[in-house]
Amino acid sequence: MSPATAVRAPGVPRTLALALLARVPPSALGLLIVLQIRHLGHSYALAGAASGACALGMAAFSPVLGRAIDRTGQTLVLILTGATVTLACALFAIIPAGAPAPVFLGVAAAIGAMQPPISACVRVLWRRILDREGFNALVTLDASLQELAFMTGPLVLISMASATGAAAALAASGVLLGLCAASFALLPETRRLGGPQRHHDLDTIRPAGGALSAPGVRLLLVVATMLGIAFGATELSIVTAAEDLGAKSATGLLFALWGVGSFAGGVLWTRAHAADRDPVRAMFWLIVICGITSLPLGAAPSIAVLGIGLAAAGAAIAPLFGVLYSLMPDVAPPGTLTEAFTLETSAITGGMAIGSATAGAVASSVGAPASFVLAGAAYIIGGLVQRARAGALSPAAAPAPARTPAAA
Repeated sequence: MSPATAVRAPGVPRTLALALLARVPPSALGLLIVLQIRHLGHSYALAGAASGACALGMAAFSPVLGRAIDRTGQTLVLILTGATVTLACALFAIIPAGAPAPVFLGVAAAIGAMQPPISACVRVLWRRILDREGFNALVTLDASLQELAFMTGPLVLISMASATGAAAALAASGVLLGLCAASFALLPETRRLGGPQRHHDLDTIRPAGGALSAPGVRLLLVVATMLGIAFGATELSIVTAAEDLGAKSATGLLFALWGVGSFAGGVLWTRAHAADRDPVRAMFWLIVICGITSLPLGAAPSIAVLGIGLAAAGAAIAPLFGVLYSLMPDVAPPGTLTEAFTLETSAITGGMAIGSATAGAVASSVGAPASFVLAGAAYIIGGLVQRARAGALSPAAAPAPARTPAAA
C-alpha cells in the first residue's frame, strides 16, 4: 500500500488530523508552566522543578494508561484522562502566588500523568486497519508531520501567553487537549476497536510481564532511551552553541531548522516508499547517520553553518521514528501494543531528561562542542546495541500468547 493510499484509507484522515492537533498543547505545556510560575514571582528553580514534574508524571504514568487501554479499550480511558487534564490545567492556572511549592509540583505532575496517550492509540488503530506497508508509510509520514505540531505549538501558545497571560494559555491548552481526547474517543473507529476482548484476542491473555516480557520490546526501549539522550543533549547544545557564537537570539531559528530537516527527511523517505524496506537494517543505518551528522556540529564556526548542519542532522530523525514505531507491533505480545507504544514514549522522555542534564554538565565543564559529541555518541551506542541484538526484533521473539482455560 502506497503512502497516498494509506492516507486516504477509511478513518485515517480524521484520526491523523486529530492526532496532530492533540500534539500541539503538550509541545508547550512545560514552557507555559514555567511562564506562569515566573509570572507569580517565583524562582526559576521552582519553575524548572514544576516543568520537570510534568514531564516525569507523563513518563511514569503513560504506560499505566497504556495498559488500562489494552484491557478496557480506548474510549473510556481517553475521555477520563481528557477531562482530568483539562481540570488540572485550569487548576494550575488559578493557583495563588502564595501557595506552597508542593502544590505547584503536585498539580504539574498531575498534568503530565493525565495527558491522554492519543499518539499511542492512533498507532494501534492504524495497525488494525492498514496492512504492514501502509502502516509503515503512515507512521513515518506522521513522524514528519508531528514536527510541524512541535514547531507550531510553542509559537501559537507562547504568543497567546504574551497577549492574554500564561494562565489563560495554560487553561486553553487543557481545554484543547481534553476536546481532542473526547473527539478521538468517540470516533466510530475508536469505539469499534474496543478492548482486547473485542479484537480477536478472545483466546489469549496478557503475559504476566506485560509488554516488557518481550525481548524485542525491551531492546526497542533501550534504543528509544539512547535516542532520547541524544535529543536532549542536542537541544541543550543548541542553546549553548548559540550563546557561544554570540547569537542567542537565533536559538529559535536553529531549533526550527532542526525540525525542518526532520520534516523534509520524513517526507522524502515516505515518498520513496522506503517504509517497506527491511526496518531492522534501516533503523541501524538511520541511527548511524544521525550520529555521524551530529558529532561535528560543535565545531561549526558560525550560526549559518550550524543551522545547515542541524538541518542535515535532523533529516534522518523522522524516518528513524517511523521505523521505530513500525517495529513495535512485530515484537509486542498480544494485548499489550498500547502499553508498548506508551513505554516507548516514556523511554524517549526519560532519555531526553538524562541527555539534557548530562549535556549541561559537559557544556559547563568542557564546552558546547563536547556536548554535541555526547549526542553523537548516544546515537552510535544505540545503533550498536540494536545491531548486536537485532535477532530480538524478529516477530518470533515475542512471547507466545497464553491460552485461557476455556480455550484450552
